[in-house]
Amino acid sequence: MRFIGRLCFALFSIGAAAPLAAQAHQACPAPNTLGVARAVDIDTTGGPRFGSQHGDPGFLASGEVVLTFDDGPATASTRAILAALASECTRATFFVVGEMAAAHPEVVREIALQGHTIGTHTWSHANLRRLSEASMKVQIEAAFTEAEKAAGEPIAPFFRFPYLSGTHATDAYLKSRDIAQFSIDIDSLDWRTRDPQSVVRRVMAQLEAHGRGIILMHDIHASTALAVPTLLARLREKGFKVVHLRPTVSLRALVVPQGRDRTTGVYQRRRPFQAKTQQADGWPAKWPPW
Repeated sequence: MRFIGRLCFALFSIGAAAPLAAQAHQACPAPNTLGVARAVDIDTTGGPRFGSQHGDPGFLASGEVVLTFDDGPATASTRAILAALASECTRATFFVVGEMAAAHPEVVREIALQGHTIGTHTWSHANLRRLSEASMKVQIEAAFTEAEKAAGEPIAPFFRFPYLSGTHATDAYLKSRDIAQFSIDIDSLDWRTRDPQSVVRRVMAQLEAHGRGIILMHDIHASTALAVPTLLARLREKGFKVVHLRPTVSLRALVVPQGRDRTTGVYQRRRPFQAKTQQADGWPAKWPPW
């Protein structure tokens, strides 16, 4: 009950998170904050890979971390995380889900305005391994188009596979589009535990073992929002350095067909679809609802 009470109080207080984040951002850089040790400008030509699955193990130096968040944005928890990042004058990369960006465009805009990097995570968190090639392309491109619209500016050609699950076809397509592919090194498992203290302990234990890495968290969970301030403080106390990833060029968004469910007017979350027909260029002749 005490945890639930703390959680409710934190979420009740999030209404003030956006102005507090803006104030902290204006005061940066500031002493005794985590900050950003260095920014790395990523050339995404050819769709390079980053993270332990297929990336360059020497990409990060000892003691360096990259903060990343998947699956958002969500109004309360993402704003709380933004406030925590701003208070430590540090930066992260947000891999947004297209339909979440469509639902909360104002939060995507806040992420961009506060200097964070925005990549994508498919339209509906689909497992691309299970989709046709045409449907895979729709999932990828729809998310980039919606995220750019929500941000009000071009976003990074950065992509992370849901479930870290791709195929040779998805890899080839992302490379053809010059979209960098990001895996992970440090898994918070915040989606499983939903316990702030466990999230902090797990991340720090893995960092102590590996010494560096791309950290995966999910900004849709209130428990993660509660964990982030403590995690950032621990990173600072232990001498870890944050690396901010930025693209050398923005994504060249494609113009794709548009369509929504006739009944609800919105896309349905995580309903698999199959494209029935295709145009000559490989796109579905009709944008399928899901």
